[in-house]
Amino acid sequence: MAPSATRPPVNRPRDVPPGLEGLEWLAWLMDRAFRVPGTPFRVGIDAIIGLFPVGGDFLTGLVQVGIVLVALYRYKVPRAIAARMAANVLLDTTLGALPLVGDAFDAVFKANTRNIRLLEQVEVQRRQGHRVATAGSWLFLATLGLGLLGVLILVLVGFATVVVWAIHRLQGNP
Repeated sequence: MAPSATRPPVNRPRDVPPGLEGLEWLAWLMDRAFRVPGTPFRVGIDAIIGLFPVGGDFLTGLVQVGIVLVALYRYKVPRAIAARMAANVLLDTTLGALPLVGDAFDAVFKANTRNIRLLEQVEVQRRQGHRVATAGSWLFLATLGLGLLGVLILVLVGFATVVVWAIHRLQGNP
């Protein structure tokens, strides 16, 4: 079947299991679905939604956390890989919340794509018979998930603070 505008190009190694296609599609949609006119540069809805101050980064951060949790729960990535994935999410969410600079960072960093590539590397190693350690601990999973959720909540609180401040300023209150 020929690639279409709604499907990501398949540029991964042949020995990556086919079950990753849904996550790859989500990463493509979030990071690379649209070409910037007149350039070879691609952005996804992460960069577009991220233009909405802080709240957009909160929403896209939820998708990123979901990818990390699927990698941990379903694919049982090693803790070191999960930590790298979480670091990508934290970096993208916190820096992405900064006005202007964060929007440019969102368009370039592509945390979802980075995390899918890490997951694909783990799966390739497994398919080749290499021993890959598993997350193994629900406590680790819960702690990581709560930590990521905590950062997202802080971003949301920042967004609410900015909105309340803007409303007060528009009403003429100091």
